[in-house]
Amino acid sequence: MLGATYYGQLALGILFLVFASVGLYEVYELARHKESNEPRWFAGMFVGVTIYLLVFLVLTNSIDSNWLWSIAFLIPSILCFELVKLDNESLTKIAVTFFGWIYAILPFALVNAVPLVNGTYEYEILLGFFVILWSNDTGAYFVGKFFGKRKLYPKVSPNKTWEGLFGGVILCFSIAFLFSEYFVALTRMEWLVMALIVAVFGNLGDLFESQLKRSFQVKDSGKLIPGHGGVLDRFDGLLIALPVLLAFLILNRIL
Repeated sequence: MLGATYYGQLALGILFLVFASVGLYEVYELARHKESNEPRWFAGMFVGVTIYLLVFLVLTNSIDSNWLWSIAFLIPSILCFELVKLDNESLTKIAVTFFGWIYAILPFALVNAVPLVNGTYEYEILLGFFVILWSNDTGAYFVGKFFGKRKLYPKVSPNKTWEGLFGGVILCFSIAFLFSEYFVALTRMEWLVMALIVAVFGNLGDLFESQLKRSFQVKDSGKLIPGHGGVLDRFDGLLIALPVLLAFLILNRIL
């Protein structure tokens, strides 16, 4: 990930296309644990990958932004397909299919936009986000392991503690401050707000993915990464925090 981030747009785009595709597959596999929620797998994967590619190609100026309007034709095609199937459970299956695009495809696609917020590709911004996100997880794990006593939200994630939460927050703010000392792609205030977004929405993303797995009664979203589970397990914080970060950076430049 760090190598692709440093190397440039193409390497980053290809790597996260893989993550997006596997993440969407994992969402649909989770849904299959409840027969009534089974998604339209083939159509969902095809449209999801197409959405990612369109966003990536527009961001890299490979195609005109008007191509994004083609999504407006792809989505109704799923609805028309339901008329052919005549399935009594169409609503839930369409909902799961769409949810996969929103939860897995769009955040991974927007990863490609973060280094471009200043108009040119600046790998330091995305690099900083990754390191701050990982430091939040690392601080929470070690502080929670050695000092954790008070459970944060046992009904959703029984191993998380308040002590771990604060340990992660302190470490991610510390890392953000260090980045602000050496990288000028963002202001110090923006680096610290990035840490705040990670501390809030990264942890919410972690809890949401835990609840998602709990609702389908599975331990991990997949088995791709030994010791971590699947792509959704590894990137749960990113899926919620990154779109919020991107919105903040763009609005901060507009306003």
